[in-house]
Formats: sequence, C-alpha cells, structure tokens
Amino acid sequence: MADIVVTQADGVGTVRLNRPDRGNSVTPDVVTRLGEAIGGLAETDGVGAVVLTGTGSVFCAGADVREMFAVWTAEGADGLMDYLALTWMPAVQAMVRQLWAAPVPVVAAYNGAATAGGLDFGLACDVRIAADTARFAESYVNLGMVPVAGGAYLLPRLIGPAAAARMTATGAFVTAQEALALGMVSEVCEPEALIHRAVEVARGMTHGPAATYAHVKRISRATQTVELDTALRESLAANVELIASPEVRGSILAVMERHSLADRRA
Repeated sequence: MADIVVTQADGVGTVRLNRPDRGNSVTPDVVTRLGEAIGGLAETDGVGAVVLTGTGSVFCAGADVREMFAVWTAEGADGLMDYLALTWMPAVQAMVRQLWAAPVPVVAAYNGAATAGGLDFGLACDVRIAADTARFAESYVNLGMVPVAGGAYLLPRLIGPAAAARMTATGAFVTAQEALALGMVSEVCEPEALIHRAVEVARGMTHGPAATYAHVKRISRATQTVELDTALRESLAANVELIASPEVRGSILAVMERHSLADRRA
C-alpha cells in the first residue's frame, strides 16, 4: 500500500497521507516524498490548487514512533537523539517550507486528529477545513519539546498569542468547533462531505492566472517568510538543546520503553 496517494481532477490535485494503521504518522522519508508530491503537483500544468488530507480517522499523528523505536533499538539512546536532531527534525522543517512556499493555493482537509507536526503541516497551508470529528493538539510539550514544524510561529499568527500559549503550554486537545471559533480552521463539515468541500474551496481559488496567485502569495508572505524561517531555525536549535537535557531525553526514552513493552506484549 502506498504511503502517499496523489490524484488530480478538474484542476485540483489531492495528496493523501495513506498510513491509517500508524495514524498517518510520518518518517523523514514520508515527509520528503510528501513535500515532493505537493511541489510536483504545484508545477504541473493544469493543476491550479492542491488539497492535503489523510486516510481514515486521523489526519496526522506527527512522528512515527515505531520508526523511532527501530532507531533506538539499533543505535541506542545517543543514536536516537542524533537521528532526531540531524535527520527527523530537518526533514520535517523542509516539508513545512515547501508547503508554505507552494506557488498554488494549498487547502488542508483535516479528516481527523492532528497533533504536533500533523497540526503544523495544516497551519502552513493557505486554508484549513476540518471534519467535525477532528481534534487538534500542539502536543510537543508532552515530551518537553517545542513545536519544530513551525507551530511556535504559525499558531499565534492564526489564533492569537494567548490562545496559542495555552495550546503549546498544555498540549491539550481542542475540538473542531473550538478550532473554528479560534480561527484555526475556516470551516467545519461532516466527515463524508470534507473532501468534496475542500476540493470545492480549492477550485474556487484557481480563478485567474496561476502566476497571479503565485505573485500575490509571495508578496503577501514576504515578511512572514523571513519570520517563519527564523522561527524554524530557532525551534530546531532549541530542541537540539532540549533533547540533550536529562529531563527531555528521559521523556523521549520513556516513550521508547513503553513501545518496547507493548511490542513484547503483542
């Protein structure tokens, strides 16, 4: 089964995370191919907008813990920390930059729960629509980390500093309706109507020459692009420092231990 499914019809491309058995969680390879798929569609003649969504009841659960567990098993704790700092976090940030800079409108269709990087991927899109079953959490704090995929900058920009501070400090979930009230998403609909509505919104944003929208997006985001890039670099540096601390390192390794225990029980 393909991890990423790409389709296009009537001027709109759709990129679907297709790992429902893992909560559509991502690895460096998956996020790299996800960014390539979105970038490829954005450069395809006849495609004027892109929809990003997931298969099943989860949009994206962030990092694939099973893959992290494999690294930990093979390379130990130090190897896992190096992997996070040198491979995983840079790959995630590269994908966020691709989403942000896509020259066509990108609509996130949150089909279900979106946590940590999964939430942030949608925040980097132009428009966000959610199924009424979706839930959202900036859950990095549960590991003692800061949002590495742009959330520390993008979330306050969308919902204001006070609401964003509560989400990043608590890691608590907000519902789709709460996200709508906060301005995190622009619409909420029934799950079965989500993709149709997302494609409809995306197609509506293809009015006029594609080059016109690309210029407007670049110009309107010029200052924010510099700010986002700064935030991404500072978030990466902060997390590299944090994962070297005993407290945060211990939290990450505790997740690995719980996964090991669950694996043995299975």
